Amino acid sequence: MIDSTTTYLLLGKFIVGLLIFFRVSGFLFTAPMFENSGIIPHVKIMLGLMLSLILTTAFWTEQPTIEFHPLSLALLGLKEILVGVAIGFSAQLVFYATRFAGGVIDFDMGYHTSLMFDITQTSPTLIGQVKELVVLMLFLILNGHHFLIESLFISMKAVPLTTFTVTESTIRILVSFATSIFIIAIKIAAPALLALFVTNLALALLARIAPQTNIFVLSFQMKVTVGLLILIATVPLFVYVAKYSLQNFQDYTLKILMSLNPGRV
Repeated sequence: MIDSTTTYLLLGKFIVGLLIFFRVSGFLFTAPMFENSGIIPHVKIMLGLMLSLILTTAFWTEQPTIEFHPLSLALLGLKEILVGVAIGFSAQLVFYATRFAGGVIDFDMGYHTSLMFDITQTSPTLIGQVKELVVLMLFLILNGHHFLIESLFISMKAVPLTTFTVTESTIRILVSFATSIFIIAIKIAAPALLALFVTNLALALLARIAPQTNIFVLSFQMKVTVGLLILIATVPLFVYVAKYSLQNFQDYTLKILMSLNPGRV
């Protein structure tokens, strides 16, 4: 028979493991590559259980004692999901910027013209999807997925299971995060936007010089041609900007984790 002391220890370890699983689940459904729809939910659940088991074994003795109380556990579970989401969200910096830049380029090149005819339909971000795949490839080359898993282990010491405080520093970091997305997107989209602006200016001058020319039809061909040529020519520049930005996302992840527990700073 199992005595009361052993039962208490096993129950405490189960509660810690369950809360860690909530944190890992929030991470897996928001982090780059892991949140990809190509990874079936069964694989994510198995990976989450495996990571939770490893984290529980490594950090069980370092976590504070948690009493078995349904309402308290529900609040702690929600808090753990938010911590995992924060880790995954901070790693999405360059991916958000890439999708935003691709959407702007698509709109300027005319790939979203279908919305003029049916505003209820959504138009895919073609350039954004291509650029996002390139960023994902760089992310894997730079071992970003390794750092994300390491950040889970760091979070267990930085933000224990019973600690979670949204401070002024956290809000300031999130505002800086949103600003960085816009800045990186402008850097990525700038060459194509500048070239398309010059193209629009040339078409406007042509319309004044030769009014009989169908500028509206000609603009579709010109914008797509110029846009694709510029995108091909600026691939090295895009790779450089994306690589530099990916190297900085680690700082955002660590800053957010530290801000959630100011007592550890």
